[in-house]
Amino acid sequence: MNIKQQQKGFSLVEMMISMVLGILLLLATSVVYLSSQRSSSNRTQYASMEDNARSALEIMTRAIEHTGYTSTNSVPLDDRFITKSVVAANCGGGKKNVLKTSLFGVVSNGVSGATDSIGVVYVGDSSFNRDCTGKQLPTACQVGGVGTVDASKIYNYFSVATNTAGVPVLNCAGSNNLTTVEVAEGVENLQVLYGVDNNQDNRVDQYVNADKVSSWNHVISVQLAVLIRSLRKVKNKAEVKKYKLLDNQIITTNDRYQRAVFTSTVRLRNVQL
Repeated sequence: MNIKQQQKGFSLVEMMISMVLGILLLLATSVVYLSSQRSSSNRTQYASMEDNARSALEIMTRAIEHTGYTSTNSVPLDDRFITKSVVAANCGGGKKNVLKTSLFGVVSNGVSGATDSIGVVYVGDSSFNRDCTGKQLPTACQVGGVGTVDASKIYNYFSVATNTAGVPVLNCAGSNNLTTVEVAEGVENLQVLYGVDNNQDNRVDQYVNADKVSSWNHVISVQLAVLIRSLRKVKNKAEVKKYKLLDNQIITTNDRYQRAVFTSTVRLRNVQL
């Protein structure tokens, strides 16, 4: 006697529950995936910010630490920092030590929240003769050539601006270049303090803004702070943030970009009081 077993399937309620559970599982997986993607993007942007900060501080440090370098000249420079208009000097063969003087500003202390700028001077010789853009001082202008000490001077001027793509950048004007060069991306603000030795013991007595420096020949150290911004918007919504740079300089932002402050102190190798 054959007994036919009654076949059973999922009921409508069971199917609905299964579908709901499947949707919830899919939503949970999507949330985890999107959160992971956001975290990965944030880490990538911060790593990029660190690289940009390192590049900016290293490039400025290389120029600033040689401030006042005079090679074999026994007379110290009287203009270690750019505090007045740059003037080109002839050094023979139709060569000049500065190709475009209009590129240079002077050392500045920006108003509250604004960016500072810094310009330094040293001379070039056969072993050390490049500006912050990597361009070389003509051989005729170098120490030992036919030019004067003024003709051997190399000028470097750092400032912050926004490029044509809307990205904040650190610019460098070098005396042997016809254009200003972007040397680091994401640099939104630069603050500078100058370490002054008041009693000539080769120790910093105080750090001051550019407008508080009474004698530039007494500056033996420089403090730098850069506010670095991510190149892309990484936050879900705009956030109000405050950043402190060096001498209580407070900068307030309200957008979706990520930022961080990086600092460095540069000792002037060639300045002894």
